[in-house]
Amino acid sequence: MSNLMTEYETTMVVRPDISGDVIEATLDRVRDAVKNSGGKLIAINHWGKKKLAFPIAKHTRGIYVQAHYLGKGGLVAEVERNLRIQESIIRFLTVKLASDVTAEQREEKEYVKPSYEMEADVPDDEPIFGARDDRRERDHDRDDVELDVPPLGEDDSFKD
Repeated sequence: MSNLMTEYETTMVVRPDISGDVIEATLDRVRDAVKNSGGKLIAINHWGKKKLAFPIAKHTRGIYVQAHYLGKGGLVAEVERNLRIQESIIRFLTVKLASDVTAEQREEKEYVKPSYEMEADVPDDEPIFGARDDRRERDHDRDDVELDVPPLGEDDSFKD
């Protein structure tokens, strides 16, 4: 059972002013790190340019790219080390999806290089990626909870 691996996904935010060639070079480093560590790259998904919930490194927008892969041992450390030294990456996050997965259980998706030049800038009225539009959710508004409180003026306990 030595062929069991762990499934991960790493989401990266790339600087919005970076060319497509630099993004591809960064993704090549991720591919090489996964391959050299004995892992299996399942998919790379481009989410496109999005407005950030808050400025990161003085950027209000970023290009989101997600890498989905299988690996063992120090694979995540090697992938993240490669991302840290890239000036084009402004933020990344790796999440463990599953343990004890065999490479045969996950099908590799064919990589399709997007056309970076056609990517338009994000309109200002687009919702912010990662932000909550409804502030009432954050404040834990509980209109659906019924309280057993009598209306004002109908409680006799305060009468003299």
